[in-house]
Amino acid sequence: MASKKNISKSEINNAFRKAGPYLNIGYTLLGGILVFGYLGNWLDEKAGTEPLFMITGLFAGLALGFYNMIKVINQITRR
Repeated sequence: MASKKNISKSEINNAFRKAGPYLNIGYTLLGGILVFGYLGNWLDEKAGTEPLFMITGLFAGLALGFYNMIKVINQITRR
């Protein structure tokens, strides 16, 4: 029978602390796309320019998400 290793709470906390920035990248990328896409859609409804601002907003959210991803990865690699 395989033996189980007892993992302390401090080891679990340390693992989550190290994984936190990586987990944050996905939420930031998705959040930027959703928020800017919604704002673009709202502007399209007001201006009557159906896909223009929504597509622009989606690309702006994607660019912002990638910028944040690069920034977080650079901070992690400096440690």
